[in-house]
Amino acid sequence: MLKMHNKIEFLCKQQGIKIAQLCKEAGIPKSTISDLKNGRTKTLSTQTLKKIANYFNVSLDYFDNTNDLVDIKKDELFEKRKLLFDMSKKANEEQLDAVISVVKSIVGNND
Repeated sequence: MLKMHNKIEFLCKQQGIKIAQLCKEAGIPKSTISDLKNGRTKTLSTQTLKKIANYFNVSLDYFDNTNDLVDIKKDELFEKRKLLFDMSKKANEEQLDAVISVVKSIVGNND
């Protein structure tokens, strides 16, 4: 299970930014995230979480600690799928057909 601070760090890592940059661009005091990291606070206000969620384009549910089933492996798999989708936007129809054929052969889906 991931704690809220770990989730924020993971999102920063995925975007290639530091927490300081997140704080500056999202309008969050650095001390807020520092307090969370160091255990001086256990959670963030809804307003702060909304700023972070909006910044990273994730839902507030991502930070829900009562249903903390998100782990790094699931997040990494999601990011890989997103990358594949984003890359496919640049492909023409013939290239997409080739990629679909390869993926089907790998996963064993011949539908």
